[in-house]
Amino acid sequence: MGKNKTNEGLFGAAKKFSDAFFDGLSKNASNRMIQKARKAGLPKDAIDVMNNIQKEKDYLDSLLKKYEN
Repeated sequence: MGKNKTNEGLFGAAKKFSDAFFDGLSKNASNRMIQKARKAGLPKDAIDVMNNIQKEKDYLDSLLKKYEN
């Protein structure tokens, strides 16, 4: 039984690491796209909407994490 709990702990840790890793990649990608849009001359109101969407996504992610277990 102890070995099973160890495996569950290892898999849980690996999942948390991979989730954090891919979330970081996603956040970096969206930040780069917002910067590219800004440099391309997208109007400020459109950039503001993109930033607000990112903030709302971050907030939703924090809520989901809070209530995960």
